[in-house]
Amino acid sequence: MNCDEARPLLDAYADAELPPAERAALAEHLAHCADCGPEAAAIARLRAAIRAEASVYRAPPTLHRQIRAELRRETAGTPVWRGLGRLAYAASLLIAVAFGAGGAWWLAGERQESRVADAIIDSHLRSLLAQHLTDVASSDKHTVKPWFAGRTDLSPPGIDLKSEGFPLVGGRLDLVAGRPVPALVYRAGKHIINVFVLPAGPRDHAAIVKRRGYTLRHWKEGDLGYWAVTDAAPDEFDKFEAAFRRAAAG
Repeated sequence: MNCDEARPLLDAYADAELPPAERAALAEHLAHCADCGPEAAAIARLRAAIRAEASVYRAPPTLHRQIRAELRRETAGTPVWRGLGRLAYAASLLIAVAFGAGGAWWLAGERQESRVADAIIDSHLRSLLAQHLTDVASSDKHTVKPWFAGRTDLSPPGIDLKSEGFPLVGGRLDLVAGRPVPALVYRAGKHIINVFVLPAGPRDHAAIVKRRGYTLRHWKEGDLGYWAVTDAAPDEFDKFEAAFRRAAAG
């Protein structure tokens, strides 16, 4: 099984809906694929989070009866594979009722944001463990900012926060969600703050995420979205974000 065959099956895999042979083939692929494996793990985490935190609204019995009756009418004398297609459609109706108006958009947005957050924290950890903090090591913003030109279509701001207690260490090109993005590196005492620069999306909103002992803060300025991650103390991170946003806006 290759990635093109695997990706359409990831949701069904997370919900244990695949036949045993197909599930085994996909599990073998996920165990060795650096792209599909983390994506399947992100779907599983999102599924668990929804089950733990989202409100549950059961479809009324009358809707169940109507859908079952419609399925019986539609699938009478229909080949099995076409009947299954209609069953999937009916299931999607039930999901829509469960989530309510706008639920599908919420799910897609939450899943994407969850994946990006996980990818950024993973990149932060790799930079620390592999001793690959920077591709360009410099405290001079006039050296760091131009280095990204031609290496990515995103232009990070040149911001040095040494006067605020957060000296610029340098920058590097990192890979987030399959896209090369700039990462600006700062020091907060003995801690490192990585600031990843991604395109801002229409659904972007300020957020604070805590995972695996690290705090990730997300905000946007204009057409750029910023994702900063560190294990520094919360009050120190507050000061850094405020100083960075002032400098970016000015």
